[in-house]
Amino acid sequence: MKRSVLTIGILLVLLGGAFWWLTNDNDRDGPGSADLLFHCAAGLRKPMSEIARQYEEEFGVKVNLQFGGSGALASQLELAGGDLYLPADQSYIDSAREKGLMEEAIPVALLTAGLVVPKGNPRGLTTLSDLGKEGLKISLAERSASVGRFTWKVLEEEGLLARVNPNVVVTKPTVNAIVEDVATGAVDVSLAWDAVAKNFSEVEWLAVPEFLKRAKRASIGVLTSSKDAKRALHFARYVTARDRGRKVFQEMGFMVPDEGDKWSDQPEVTLFSGSMLRPAIQERVREFEEREGCRVNTVFEGCGTLVAQMDAGATPAGYFACDTKFLNKVQDRFFTGRIMTRNEIVLLVRMGNPKELFKLKDLGKPGVKLGICDGRKSALGELTRIMLERRGLAKELEVNVAVKVAKGDDLVSAVQARSLDAALVYRSNALASPVTLEENEIVELNDDLAFAEQPFAVAKGSAYPALLRRLGECLAAPEARGRFEKLGFQWELN
Repeated sequence: MKRSVLTIGILLVLLGGAFWWLTNDNDRDGPGSADLLFHCAAGLRKPMSEIARQYEEEFGVKVNLQFGGSGALASQLELAGGDLYLPADQSYIDSAREKGLMEEAIPVALLTAGLVVPKGNPRGLTTLSDLGKEGLKISLAERSASVGRFTWKVLEEEGLLARVNPNVVVTKPTVNAIVEDVATGAVDVSLAWDAVAKNFSEVEWLAVPEFLKRAKRASIGVLTSSKDAKRALHFARYVTARDRGRKVFQEMGFMVPDEGDKWSDQPEVTLFSGSMLRPAIQERVREFEEREGCRVNTVFEGCGTLVAQMDAGATPAGYFACDTKFLNKVQDRFFTGRIMTRNEIVLLVRMGNPKELFKLKDLGKPGVKLGICDGRKSALGELTRIMLERRGLAKELEVNVAVKVAKGDDLVSAVQARSLDAALVYRSNALASPVTLEENEIVELNDDLAFAEQPFAVAKGSAYPALLRRLGECLAAPEARGRFEKLGFQWELN
């Protein structure tokens, strides 16, 4: 009896240890070691199967691929959850985002539909209108599949559905299935994606103008249900990297929307940013680094200084400028910038405004110690110079300018230290520190020249343009808006 009890005890200990080992398996290998569940359009099966195999071989992480029609997969996302979703049509990505099911989405490939016919095209089909020929047998994808949703819609828009519909003898849930119908001789023609048809040696794919002008973009999205978003993004970056997954897509006949990022396990990029943006974005940038598994080296300086550094050879991957004027100076190096916020120049004075400074002209009063920024070094200084010159006050106020500095934050510190009576600063400079307005106050200028617009731009020569675009999206997300507005910025995005 004692031996039996001992044996049972040992077994329980062993079973308990095994259970602990299994339930804590992720902890043994560190974060991001768990398998990924990937919902993928059936038409992308071949390249994604190969990419998943390569990824598992390189990183030891299994990607569980669930293939199906894009619409059928979309309906499963809320129920089944998972980590990633790759439909064959951007509209499914947009819908998933609207429902709150998806975070980031990265373009992968371009898909173009066309006629799929047997080798030699025995029925002589060349146009969409030919699909109305008497006696023709057509296989189309169901509307739940992305290619089906697309082709049925185009037939309707082109006024051909009534003629073509009588010839549709079968519908299938996936694009592969309708191409197989042509390959086996079951039908005369189908409408399918170019890259899928090219995987079948028994068929030919024929381009038609109605489809060529409506090429569809396939993007890989990270689901909000993912329990390991960092790992999911790691795989998404792998799929879309020019020298990893995107290369596989190209080799298998797919078009890609752009060059894509260079692959790196942990990308490192440099972001140039106007110093006035630091309080609004630095925490958001840190969150982005953690989620993406990358490093963003932020350089915060006056925009004049940043432009000078770029003219001297610096090559940041992105530029968040204090004002469009300073992006314009280096625009040839960047893609078109996206204006995200607006900031206003205000007058910062001591509490109670003892010098009675209420408008720009008052700054010329005898004995006023005024601080402004240097236009050669900062957007604030340049905008201040332009404003004073256009109001005819530049020479009048010059006698009272006690300091010219590179950054508005330095002016706030000088007013705080009582070495200045007043300073022309951004509203965000004044609101960056909660103690500033305990001893000082803001005077509104109400001048339409006292505004700066902040654009975010991605460098044309960056090795990681997609990563930088996602950083821009992160800074432009609704979650970031509150921080900007708390600091006095006006939100310019819809």
